Amino acid sequence: MLNDKQILRMLRKLKRFEEHLDSMIFEKVCELPVLAYQTDESLYEIPDDSLYHPVKPGDIWGGEGTYCWFKSHYTVPEEYAGRPLFLRPKMGGYEALLWVDGKPFGTFATKIVVTGHGNHYCDMLVKNPQAGQDIKIDVEFYSGHYVMGCMPFEEAEHNNYRFPFSEMDICVKNEKIADFYFNLRALSELVEVLDDTSYRKAELINVMLQLHQVLYYDPSCVSKEEFYASLEKGQEIMAPALARHNSSTAPSVGIIGHSHMDTAWLWHIGETIKKCARTYSNQLNLMEQYPEYTFIQSSAYHAEVIRQHYPELFSRIQERALEGRYEPNGGVWVECDCNITSGESMIRQFLWGQRFTRKYFNFTSDAFWLPDTFGYSAAIPQIMQGCGVKYFLTTKMAWNDTNQFPYDTFYWKGIDGTRVFSHLNKTHVWPAPKDFYQYVYGTASPDAIRQKYVADRKLISYGFGDGGGGPQYEMVEMARRCHDLEGCPKAEHTTVSHFMQELEANVHNPDTYSGELYLELHRGTLTNQHNIKRHNRLAEIALHNLEYLTVYNAVEKGAEAGDSQYRDLQETLLVNQFHDILPGTCIPRAHQESLKATGELLEKSASLINEAASVNDDKTSVTVVNPTSFARHEVIYLDYVPGMRVQGNYAQQVVDTLRGGKKLAVDGVEIPPYSSVVLTLEAGELPQGSAFTRDGDSLETPFAKIRFTKNGYMSSFWDIAAERELKGEGYALNTFLVAEDVPAEWDNWDVDADMEMKFRDCAHLISSETVCDGPVELRIRNRYQLTEKSTITQDMIFSASSPIVRFETLMDWQDDHRFLKTAFDTSIFSDFVRQEIQFGYLKRPTTRNNSEDKAKFEVLNHKYTDISETRFGAAILNDCKYGISVYGGQLRLSLHKGGLRPDFNGDKGEHYCEYAFLPHCGGFSAETVIEPAYALNYKPLVFAGARPMNSLISSGAPNVVIETLKPCEDGGRAFIARVYEAEGAYTHGELQLGFEPSAVYETNMLEEPQQELTANSSLRLTFRPFEIKTLKICY
Repeated sequence: MLNDKQILRMLRKLKRFEEHLDSMIFEKVCELPVLAYQTDESLYEIPDDSLYHPVKPGDIWGGEGTYCWFKSHYTVPEEYAGRPLFLRPKMGGYEALLWVDGKPFGTFATKIVVTGHGNHYCDMLVKNPQAGQDIKIDVEFYSGHYVMGCMPFEEAEHNNYRFPFSEMDICVKNEKIADFYFNLRALSELVEVLDDTSYRKAELINVMLQLHQVLYYDPSCVSKEEFYASLEKGQEIMAPALARHNSSTAPSVGIIGHSHMDTAWLWHIGETIKKCARTYSNQLNLMEQYPEYTFIQSSAYHAEVIRQHYPELFSRIQERALEGRYEPNGGVWVECDCNITSGESMIRQFLWGQRFTRKYFNFTSDAFWLPDTFGYSAAIPQIMQGCGVKYFLTTKMAWNDTNQFPYDTFYWKGIDGTRVFSHLNKTHVWPAPKDFYQYVYGTASPDAIRQKYVADRKLISYGFGDGGGGPQYEMVEMARRCHDLEGCPKAEHTTVSHFMQELEANVHNPDTYSGELYLELHRGTLTNQHNIKRHNRLAEIALHNLEYLTVYNAVEKGAEAGDSQYRDLQETLLVNQFHDILPGTCIPRAHQESLKATGELLEKSASLINEAASVNDDKTSVTVVNPTSFARHEVIYLDYVPGMRVQGNYAQQVVDTLRGGKKLAVDGVEIPPYSSVVLTLEAGELPQGSAFTRDGDSLETPFAKIRFTKNGYMSSFWDIAAERELKGEGYALNTFLVAEDVPAEWDNWDVDADMEMKFRDCAHLISSETVCDGPVELRIRNRYQLTEKSTITQDMIFSASSPIVRFETLMDWQDDHRFLKTAFDTSIFSDFVRQEIQFGYLKRPTTRNNSEDKAKFEVLNHKYTDISETRFGAAILNDCKYGISVYGGQLRLSLHKGGLRPDFNGDKGEHYCEYAFLPHCGGFSAETVIEPAYALNYKPLVFAGARPMNSLISSGAPNVVIETLKPCEDGGRAFIARVYEAEGAYTHGELQLGFEPSAVYETNMLEEPQQELTANSSLRLTFRPFEIKTLKICY
C-alpha cells in the first residue's frame, strides 16, 4: 500500500493524464481552404466576397485594433451526417465571432488560456448535419489593443498584435474521451477539496488507485484498442462513485451561465457591442447542445445594441427568452454606478430597463443584478420596490479591504424603511466541486455562505466575463456531473428569479442590514476623472431643466408632452453612468469618448433649453426661470451691458467672474417655484458703496468677521449672529492639502487610509486681489502654485445677503499620483454628519472609534455635507465633488485625484468646480442646507427677452421637494411629478398646481397608476421620512 505522499504523487499523474485527454477531445476531420479580409472597420455584417483574398499557413494578419475576416465553407460527407461538427481555428487573435450560414453562432477567445488553448477554442457548427449540406463559415477575429494595466506602475508588454495564420479545421468530438475526461475531473476535484477525515475522500482515493492500475498514461506506447479498453475499464471503476447521491440535508447551489459585461472598461463601447455579439451568440450555441442550460444577461442596453446591430441574433435571443432559458433579468439599462448617479437617474435606469424587457421579451425583472459596482446607496431599496424589483444581488461586498461583510443572505433596509431580500452570489467560477465546496461548505473565503443556519444554498453564476465568452461547454459538462454527487453540493440549473423566490421561501431568520452597503475599497472612484463627473452633474441638471420646460409648454398649450427631441440625450446620460465610465476607471479612449458624448449632450440640451424657453425678442427684458420647487432669492448673474441696470429697487453690481467675464450681479429678486420673473433693463447708474469692510488681512461682512493667513486662507471666522468662532483645531478654513497618492492596488480606483498621513499644506500664494467690492458681493481672486506643475486660481465670494462663502475654482492640474483636498476644520461639535445621497441623506459618524468607522475615511456626498449641533451648524456644498473625509469637526472635500492606470494620461488639464462654506443659525433643515445646496447646483436660467411663466407646481412644505417634472413615458396630456421628503421627517404637505388638473394618480416609478387622487389644484399628501412619491398629473 502506498503512503500519503506516494498517493499524492500518483494523483498528480492522474491530473496530468486529464490534461492529456483534454487535447484529445476534438479530432480533426479536415483542414479548410480559407480566404481573408482585413479591415480597421467595426462591421456588423459579413463583408462582400470580392474583398477577400486567399490565405495560406504562415501569412501574417493583424495590427493593433484591427479585424480580420476569414471565410470558408464545408460540404458534409456521408460519413459525418447526423454527427455534430465543430470548428477549430488556429490563427492567433484575441476574440472572435463565429458566423454559420450568415448567422452569429459562437465565439473564440484566447484572453483566458487553459491547457494550451483559449477558453473558447472549438465551437459547434451544426448539431445534426445532413449529407451534402454546404455550411458557410465566417470568422471575424479581433487582434486586440494595448492596455497598460490597472495597478500602480504596471506596464504590460506592448506587442504588435500581428499573428500568423495556421489553419482552420473541421472537427468532431470524441465522446468516449470527453465522457471519461469529465468523469475523472469531477472525482479528482472532489479528492482535492474533501477533508482528510472524510470517508468519501477515502473511497475516492481507492477509486483513483484502481484507475492508476488500469490506465495507460502514454497512449502512444499502446495500440488504440488497448488504450480505449483501459478507458472502458476506468469508466466501470468510476461508475459506482459517480452514482452515489447526497443525503436529503445536503446544501445546494443554483447555477446559471453568465458573462459579466462591462459597457466600457479596458475597451471602448464600440468593442463592447462586438463582445456582446460574441458572448450572446455563444449562449445560443450552448443551449442547442445542452437542453438544461440557462443564462442570465443583465443590462438591457446590451440587448438593445444587439437589436440594432445584429437583429437576427436578437430574434433568436427573444425565442430562448420566451422559453425561460435566456433570462433578461437585472432591472436596469446599464449596470450603473450607485454612488454618484443621482436619484432621478437611478429611477430612469430601472424605468428604461424594465420597459425594454417588457416590450421585447415580455419579461419584468424582479432582481437588481449588480455584481461589480463600487458600493450601494441606501436609497436603492425604495427605488427597487417602486420599479417592481424585489431582489438584490451582488458579489462586490466580499471585496472589502478592512471588515468582512457579515451576511450573504439578508434583508437590506433603506433610508425610508423599505426592505428588499438580498443575496451575495458568486461569479466567474466553475460549476465544479472545487468552487462549490469553497463557497458552500468553506469558511475561509469572504464569498462563502456565512450563516449556514440561515441559508443552505448559494447562487453560482459561472462563466468568463468581459469578452471571455461566458460559459464554455466544459463548464456545462462539469455541472452535469455535479447535479447530485455525494460530497459535492447539489447543483441544478435555474434562473435568478426562481432561485431568489426559493431562497426567500426557505431561509431561517435572516438578519436585516440597514443603511448603505459601503464598499471598503475603490474610494478614489468618487473623485477620479474630474470632467467626467462634472459633465454627469451638469447633464443631469440640464435634462431636468429641459424636461420642466417641455412639460410647462405642453400644459400651457394643452398639447401632449413628449421627449422625442431629447430622448437620445437621456440615453447618452444613462449609458455614461456605467460603473467604470462614471467612476473614471477606463482606458483613455473610453474616457475620451464619454467626454465627447456628454459634451455634445450639454451643447444640444443648451440649445433645446433656449428653444423651449420661447422668449420674445424684447431687448430690454431678461427672463429668469426658477427650475426648482422652492422660491429663489439668491444673487442672479446677467450678461453685463455697459450703461444698463435692472429696473427696480435691487442691489446691483458689476462683477468680474472667474470664467464668464463681466456680469451684472442682481440681488433681491424673488422667483416663485417652477416659474419665471421678467426683469426690465434700463439705462442708469448702478448703486455705489459696499456692504463689506476690508482692512489688510481682515474682512467684515454683514455675517462674519474674518482674518486671513498670508496664503489667503481663513484663520478666523467669527459668526456675528451666533457670536462664535467657526475655525476649529487644525488647518485654516479652505486650506489646500496635497498628498502623494500611490495606492497599494487599483491605481484609478483606490485611495488608502495611509494617504491621510501624507497630506501637507504646500500651496504658495502667487497673487491676491479684490476684483469686486460692492453692495452685492466681495470677490477675492487668489492664484496659488499648488505644486511645481499645478496651479489653482480661485475666487472667494462673500455675499451681502447670505452667510454663504462660495469658491469658484479653476485647477490647472498637471500632476500624477497626487491627491488634492480643501480643508474646513470647524469648531462645531457633533458625533455625526448628514451627507446627501439620492433622495435623502445618511448620518455618518465623525468618530474613528472602531474598525467600521476607520474604514469610512473617504465617503460619498452629493450636493452637501452638513455638521450641526441642535441650534447651529455648517455645511460644505459642491457642484460636482463627490468624495469627502470627516473626522471630528474637520470636513475635507476631495478636489482631485491623479491616478495613471488604466488611463495612463492621468487627469491633466483645466478643471473647474464650485464649492461653498455655509454657516447656518438653527440646526439642519431644508431651509438651512437643502435649499442652498440645490441653489448652488440648479442655477436660475437666464434668457434675453420676455417669457412670463406662472408657477406650474409648488410645495407647501420646505422639506417636500419636487425633484422632477417630466413627460410620461407613454405620452399623452399628462406629466410625471417626482416628489420626496428630504429631511427625514414624517410630513403632511400640500402640492399646489398652477392649473386645474383633469385627473391625478399616484403611480409606481414605472408610471403605472396605483391610486387615483382627488383632482384639484391642491393635493394633500402624507410622506414617511425620505419617501418618494410619483404622481401622474393630467391636464
